Amino acid sequence: MATITVYREYGAPLVARVKVFVDGSRVAALPSESRVDITTDEGRHTVRVSLAWQASAPVDVLLAADERVTLRVRVGSRANSFAGIFRRPHEALDLDVVGGPPRIPPARVQNADIRIG
Repeated sequence: MATITVYREYGAPLVARVKVFVDGSRVAALPSESRVDITTDEGRHTVRVSLAWQASAPVDVLLAADERVTLRVRVGSRANSFAGIFRRPHEALDLDVVGGPPRIPPARVQNADIRIG
């Protein structure tokens, strides 16, 4: 099994939850400063996040068995810009592949298990 870790750093909006989608299925909703570890089959997967009417561009990951990839979600200045609000809301949130484990308190970790097929 492979693992996709998606985490959200501390930041505004604090009470709104970022929804995490893998291959089109919603797997989690992350409040500020939290993470989800998603166990899935090896292969190609598409990850996307959304918050209200805004979303990230999709990120494709190709995972081998027992491989882990870490993605960071940020609601940055682009989300509050004219383009992020009106012109390209489907690319307003940042979702980036990063190295190393996220520094999220263990109490703020969720787990999800998805199977494809």
